[in-house]
Amino acid sequence: MACSINNTNSYCNVNKTGNSQQSLFLSQRFAEIEDKQGFLGNIWNGIKEITNLGQSASDCESMLEKFNSGEVSFEEAARYIDSFENKQENMSGLLSNILTGVGAIATTILTAGTGSIGWGLALLKGAPVGALLKTSINLLDRSTNDVSGDEFDFKQITKDAISGAMTGATSAVSSGVGLGIKTGKIGTSILNGAKCGLVCGAASGAGSYMTDVAFGDEDFSGTKLISNTATSAFVSGTVGAVVGGGMYGIADIAGNVGKEVSKTTARAIVSDSTSSTTRKLLGQAERNVFFS
Repeated sequence: MACSINNTNSYCNVNKTGNSQQSLFLSQRFAEIEDKQGFLGNIWNGIKEITNLGQSASDCESMLEKFNSGEVSFEEAARYIDSFENKQENMSGLLSNILTGVGAIATTILTAGTGSIGWGLALLKGAPVGALLKTSINLLDRSTNDVSGDEFDFKQITKDAISGAMTGATSAVSSGVGLGIKTGKIGTSILNGAKCGLVCGAASGAGSYMTDVAFGDEDFSGTKLISNTATSAFVSGTVGAVVGGGMYGIADIAGNVGKEVSKTTARAIVSDSTSSTTRKLLGQAERNVFFS
């Protein structure tokens, strides 16, 4: 195992000790991860416990038992626990973004109507709602974990507000896939979904990286900025194309292709929220497959 895991040499140091010290280290490491789980992490872990899909806390406990009985090595057990932590953090972030996006979409439609939402309205209405929602959701999440004083981390609150504003705006802006449905051209829906995804992804990737740089969590690198922006644009663009084509297909099945379909406020919120949530879910899945 590389000595750079979690930016610490503790793994390397403990790997040179006896089995009892290694077992204690792994148990403490897992306990720390458990303590950091707020309501978002607990919800996701509960789903995994019920469905038996993905690494759950129970699976980690089983892995610790396997290490203690000599069935797996220290390195294998440590990697497994690290993987659990990373996946819990990723899914907690995803759930927070989904809730933020849905809230921003609902508020924007309720206040601006069911028409096409351009970047101006998305920034004016979706961004502030997104900032408020993500800050509140993540503060609540941290307040429900077992880390003392974790909820009132000013730096994290500020980063959540910036990230939430980006999520709110990119969720609320219209993708334009409805034009392809209206004209009966699936290519237009796919292209518009991809174009919107590219722009939103690039903005999110660059914004997220520069936020980390501004708060001292990353050292600025032009190469890394380009890489993060391009990766996020690629993921969001390809997912946008898939969602655009999927929405066209659903409209086709419903017999709505080539028609002007009026949307009630509730229908518009459900439709746009479903589309936004699907993009986020597929985007996370694509990142896990190609970039993790």
